[in-house]
Amino acid sequence: MSVVDRDRLRQIKTFPSLVKYLRDELKWPIESDDFENLMFDYEPEELGIDIKNAAKIVPPIKQLRPLTSNQPWGIFFVKFEPKRLPVVALRRVLGQLVIKKRASARRPEQAMWKLHDLLFISAYGEGDERQITFAHFAEGTEVGDLPTLKVLGWDDADTALKLDHVHRELADKLRWPEDETDLDGWRSHWSSAFTLRHREVITTSKRLAERLADLATAIRKRVNAVLAVETEKGPLRKVMTAFQDALIHDLNEDGFADMYAQTIAYGLLSARVSRPAGLSPDDAALMVPRTNPFLRELMEEFLRIGGRRKNSDGTGIDFDELGVNDVVEVLRDANMAAVLRDFGRARPGEDPVIHFYEDFMKAYDAQQRVKRGVYYTPKPVVSFIVRSVDEILREEFGLPLGLADTTTWAEMKRRFEAGELPNQSRDRVKQSHDRKGAVSSPSPAQGEGRGEGEPFRIADGVKPDDPFVQILDPAVGTGTFLVEVIDLVHKRMRQHWLAEGRMELELPKLWNEYVAEHLLPRLYGFELMMAPYAICHMKVGLKLAGTGYRFRSGERLRVYLTNSLEPPTDLSEMLEFVAPFLAHEARAANVVKASLRPAVVMTCPRFMYQPL
Repeated sequence: MSVVDRDRLRQIKTFPSLVKYLRDELKWPIESDDFENLMFDYEPEELGIDIKNAAKIVPPIKQLRPLTSNQPWGIFFVKFEPKRLPVVALRRVLGQLVIKKRASARRPEQAMWKLHDLLFISAYGEGDERQITFAHFAEGTEVGDLPTLKVLGWDDADTALKLDHVHRELADKLRWPEDETDLDGWRSHWSSAFTLRHREVITTSKRLAERLADLATAIRKRVNAVLAVETEKGPLRKVMTAFQDALIHDLNEDGFADMYAQTIAYGLLSARVSRPAGLSPDDAALMVPRTNPFLRELMEEFLRIGGRRKNSDGTGIDFDELGVNDVVEVLRDANMAAVLRDFGRARPGEDPVIHFYEDFMKAYDAQQRVKRGVYYTPKPVVSFIVRSVDEILREEFGLPLGLADTTTWAEMKRRFEAGELPNQSRDRVKQSHDRKGAVSSPSPAQGEGRGEGEPFRIADGVKPDDPFVQILDPAVGTGTFLVEVIDLVHKRMRQHWLAEGRMELELPKLWNEYVAEHLLPRLYGFELMMAPYAICHMKVGLKLAGTGYRFRSGERLRVYLTNSLEPPTDLSEMLEFVAPFLAHEARAANVVKASLRPAVVMTCPRFMYQPL
């Protein structure tokens, strides 16, 4: 592309100058130089647009008169107020126009087009920042896909490479057809200007992490752009306010945009991993594992406010205001079996999911990890802490199965009062009920304050038949400690059953019964950050699946999105109308916070291991 051609694009600031370009460069058969004589005019109200709730349109909306008798395309020119308008807001306005137009056209001479036969040309911005944008609803390529609004635009600030790309797309694909009678060919050729990039089949975990990071960065920018133009009643701001009220009181706009982007990335990844057969935007939320009902509900809400509008009969439109479809397509095209095989290949013996998250954060926001204190706890450190706690439970509390033990508080009370526990454990059990369950402090020296003669008191809120060994990670992050506990318990129970004389063939059934009845009800985690929370659910689910466990319908992991440092506060009634998905999670977390008295609390020690 020559400098002259680039300058011509840069100089297009108005619809009349664009029409001249379409006539001279793209050979559209436009005979008049009078822009107004080429147009039908409509007031926004005539097309059913409520401009009070949309970005401001400068009336009238103009439709280019058909340039040939059999022209299949309806071409509209929409001008917005002279201010910076994000493309995401443009999508929202055009989407409203399409829906209302198709439902409320009143003029008998007004043509009715199929959705994919509409081409919108929009102008917005001021002065040198004036931007021209072409927009079209591209058909989905998979069964169940909705038509998605795709945008091709430019402004004076674009790079030479961007202008070259736009010029090629316009010159090659939006040129007037030589054969006007070939309507299918005409439709196909013009629509090709809005088709997606060449699909990349990703086969490595590192490349998938990098690609998801790129897409999450773009989504984050788009969410920030929408928040900049939304009122307090806008759908994104409503959800952001609900998170501020219930969870993160100092959450700002960029923090919410970050949460949204990472939730989409990891929520869809979790859905894709759980369903190897494929991924659909409509089914994405339902494909999130049932072990995480909150993420399923949150994904449904985030997809809805991201622009997806599907009717009960399966029809609808996807304006894809925030770029969710890009993530769906990358994950759909990825060779997930190869990616999962690659997870552990580069660093054998280490946690592949954690390293995937590290690769993602390096490309997405390396500084965020340092700022929020998110550090990977080395596996040897995790293993040492878990094995040490297990040893204490076995040797000092008289629990032969350690972390796998299901002894109840009532049984511990009976043993204590009968003097059946080791001497040290009597001191520790006394401290345990004084601390409402924590066993993290060392016992006093032998012979000091053993509590002889003092009654064993079960902590308030604890039922006698509750298991004594309940485990909480109050800063669970990506679930490293819970996964290590599961690994230890699985090995311990296999050894235990084999020692009892059980047959190898019996072990899968015994393990599935044990996990459902005695392991999952004893494992708890609290996490404040959305991405680690989603990853934790995915990791624990993958770990349990790897041991042969099959989740039952409706069974969830007891890992909650909540602030460990805040007491239980019931905001569920207030949130029920604004963000029911958050109300359900808050209610579940509050019940656990109010009643849980864990004997074991373990989490990541506060040290910097390997900053990015």
